[in-house]
Amino acid sequence: MSAHTHTAEFIFETISNIIEEIGKEKISSIVSDNAATMVAAKRKINEKYGHIIPVRCITHHINLITTDIMKHEHSKKTIANCMKIVNYFKKSYQNGAILLQELNENLVVGGGLKGYTKTRWTTAFDCLASIKRCENSLHNVCSFI
Repeated sequence: MSAHTHTAEFIFETISNIIEEIGKEKISSIVSDNAATMVAAKRKINEKYGHIIPVRCITHHINLITTDIMKHEHSKKTIANCMKIVNYFKKSYQNGAILLQELNENLVVGGGLKGYTKTRWTTAFDCLASIKRCENSLHNVCSFI
């Protein structure tokens, strides 16, 4: 936190000072989220240093998209069902060990089941992909537990 208000002008001055300290010839772009103050500050940087281009952070956009997708009822139900499977095998030591052995015997690449954490957008994909990757082993294990 800072005692300064994070206006576009303040951010512009701060970034300009850093650019001058590092050396403007060593900087080619500035990456940030799409907050209005950042967009304005990056535009001013580009006006002052024509070779420094403003770049939007693609990770931030993917995070926003994933957050929106996870608000849909179908997505919520799908992740909830996947997490029931993940939690069952994480909490049941014996059955979790049987699943791990099954994954190893079948040479499943990529590891075991992965959980979903709301604050980590990549975990939605990781959780779903792990269920799909482990699908055959899950069927085999569930047939005899």
